[in-house]
Amino acid sequence: EDRGTAAMDPPAVRTDVFAWMRAANDEASEEVRALQEEENRYAEACQSHLGPLREKLYAEMMSHQRETDESLLVPHLGGYGYFNRSVAGKSYRVHYRRRALAGGSGWGDEQLVLDENQLAINPEDGSQRPYCSVCGPSPSPSHALFAYAMDFEGSDAYTLKVSPFGQDGMQECARICLENTDGSAHWSSAGDCLYYVVLDSEFRQYRVKRHVLGQDPSGASDVVMLEEFDKKFWVSVSQTGCARFMIITCMSAETMENHLLDLSAPGAGLRRVAPRTFGHQYGVDHRSGWLYVLTNKDGVKNSKLCRVPLSALPDIPLDAWEDVWIPPAGTTLESHHCFQSFMALQGRERGECRIWVHGYGDPSGPALHSIAFPDAAAHTGRVLTPRGAQAARAVFSAGLDSNNLFETEVLRYTYSSFTVPGLTYEYHVASREHRLLRRQDAPNFDPDLYRAERITTPGRQVPISMVYRKDIHPQGLAGGPFPVLLTGYGAYGCCQDPDFDGNRLSLLDRGMVYAVVHIRGGGELGKEWHEEGKNFKVKNRFADFVEAAETLVNLRVAAPRHLAAWGTSSGGLLVTASVNLRPDLFRAILLEVPFVDAMNTMSDPSIPLTIGEWEEVGNPNEREYFYYMLEYSPYDNIRVEAYPAALVTASLNDSMVGYWEPLKYVSKLRALKTDTRQVLLQTNFHAGHGAASDRYQSTRESAFHFAFLLDELGLASRPLLG
Repeated sequence: EDRGTAAMDPPAVRTDVFAWMRAANDEASEEVRALQEEENRYAEACQSHLGPLREKLYAEMMSHQRETDESLLVPHLGGYGYFNRSVAGKSYRVHYRRRALAGGSGWGDEQLVLDENQLAINPEDGSQRPYCSVCGPSPSPSHALFAYAMDFEGSDAYTLKVSPFGQDGMQECARICLENTDGSAHWSSAGDCLYYVVLDSEFRQYRVKRHVLGQDPSGASDVVMLEEFDKKFWVSVSQTGCARFMIITCMSAETMENHLLDLSAPGAGLRRVAPRTFGHQYGVDHRSGWLYVLTNKDGVKNSKLCRVPLSALPDIPLDAWEDVWIPPAGTTLESHHCFQSFMALQGRERGECRIWVHGYGDPSGPALHSIAFPDAAAHTGRVLTPRGAQAARAVFSAGLDSNNLFETEVLRYTYSSFTVPGLTYEYHVASREHRLLRRQDAPNFDPDLYRAERITTPGRQVPISMVYRKDIHPQGLAGGPFPVLLTGYGAYGCCQDPDFDGNRLSLLDRGMVYAVVHIRGGGELGKEWHEEGKNFKVKNRFADFVEAAETLVNLRVAAPRHLAAWGTSSGGLLVTASVNLRPDLFRAILLEVPFVDAMNTMSDPSIPLTIGEWEEVGNPNEREYFYYMLEYSPYDNIRVEAYPAALVTASLNDSMVGYWEPLKYVSKLRALKTDTRQVLLQTNFHAGHGAASDRYQSTRESAFHFAFLLDELGLASRPLLG
């Protein structure tokens, strides 16, 4: 086993009385399965009195969805546009395309491409598969073929297939079956071969292969383009905006390395952009013989924009890269996309989402500017609480949408917030005019009834984004305390931007305040904010979350008897570690596939994805990290005292958080806590990290979770506001 370069020798030995729940043989597996089934029955029995409420919540949630709906058509090179449609009563999407009419006069009749509902039917007995996740379809350059990938287990290991459009031509494609991939697929310019990413036994994306159409359909003879041997790294594949190059990115939590493949001349092989250097992170795109690079070199942690002549690869040193734009302090650049006459960049300014347009320095091109979002509403700058007025600001999220056309004068972006369902705009770069293309339909929703804002904690300066009904009280939040649901994530530099969720309305309409804590470890406030929650600073995450809860209590917006916390995956680590510190602050917790057994998981390199986590949270096989992680690992720090009520979920085929982690956590919590509040576990035997794939089943799961929270907070019988 690879226990790391500085592992303790001999290793530390610890006793775990629930270790058997990670079944190592068939006999143990049967015992664990029986226990999980018993837990499911127990959870259902304990919540049986909430059956009518769950049905009511499900009906409310469905009332905010348009069951039959259609996505926006996305134009592709080659004269076709693709879109998908959901149909009432069907669990999955149906994909279509239209052909562009001559002269740009519109689009032709729709043509069926792929029906996910058909894939969800088991051909052996005609039954509905309990899980079905589909990636694609990805059309070939000629649009004669398309690739798609399927996962019927929930492990995120996809089987890649190729199909012709219609019923004739290249029927041998139907036999292509490339197993154990990440689901992505990229075509050569000629459309005669396909590039894909293979997973290893630990579900790490580690190998890029090329499949030539007409060769062994199993992929056994496929050429390996790149293999990543360092288990801290994983690989991904993308394309430049001009579609000329494929980009293979090797990435760890600290370091990136990119290789280019000319899709019009794949025989030329890979060209490395820059050698792998610990701590150097960069992303590339191409336009007119130049590579435009977002890089953190020269100590610019939040990235700057450079350019490199393509002809200089691979020998040009980093110090020869030409600076194009070094943003001011407080600005973070996260990604970029090259078009022929301009470039679009995504990032943040003092935590708020931004999209910039850059004209490559061409005097005839657009000047550097930030897009002014037309739906960004003004804010009064304060919010009233029982403890007086607090400084506040508006919250929203925005980002680039699918932009597949290189030679264009417009770009597409999306905008949403807690109170604004998703909007897709077309932005004309030269005139700076916006054209609304699509508004997410949210039936039975009146945005004027809701208010959203962001405040900051007084001590650690942690942002909290909140949304609630304006008529929650005649004086708004000044009429508190109110039931509050607090959530957060704070890992890997990920951002929890405010978005619209129709299911959430069932909580808000009963007078609950929904609050997101943007803790250290996330990326909302830049790279430094992320680094303040990594490695030997992970405990900052929990201090931030606890202070956010204390702030809402001190402002009398919340009270511990009506305060719940919600965490998913690494957000489960956040919530459970925080609850271990201050169990008295919370009445209930909802934990979805939570990462709670940090010490055991991070010590075992045989568990999927563990080694790649060491650069984020540290390797407890090393002495210093062993003792540091032991101080916060949630499973190891459950204490003999009263705890909040808990509903915990697990998925049997989860490749990111083992099903045994929630099971062990629930078992130990029940054994040690001193109160009589319920602790429930639900295991989905047919899903992975993302829970149910069936949209109706997913909504029912949300209704079950929300019914638990409402009941624990005393809101089960509360009528809807207004």
